[in-house]
Formats: sequence, structure tokens, C-alpha cells
Amino acid sequence: MQVLRLVEVICDTSFLMLLASKRIKNISNIETEIGTIEFVVPDLVVHELERISVNNKKKV
Repeated sequence: MQVLRLVEVICDTSFLMLLASKRIKNISNIETEIGTIEFVVPDLVVHELERISVNNKKKV
């Protein structure tokens, strides 16, 4: 009997920007290998992404 476990992945800014800009192949296979994935995004990362977004709008 295989027991699946919950794996928390703490996302930083670089990781989220990479996910948004690149296509990730076979991401569904990850859950098969290691268990259910829950992505955790700290408030600090959300604020940093908001700041980057505002700064990029000013440059355009």
C-alpha cells in the first residue's frame, strides 16, 4: 500500500517568476513521485512581486 503525503513547497520570487515565464513539462508526475503538493507563498514574496509589478509599469 502506497501512502501519499502532503509536501509543502515554499515558493520564492524567482521560482514564481520562472513558473510564469516557462512551460513546465510533466508537473503532474511530481505528485505521483512524492505526494500531494501544496505551494506556499509567504507574504514577503507577494509584496516583492507587487513592488516589481509597480516598478515595471513605471518603466513602460
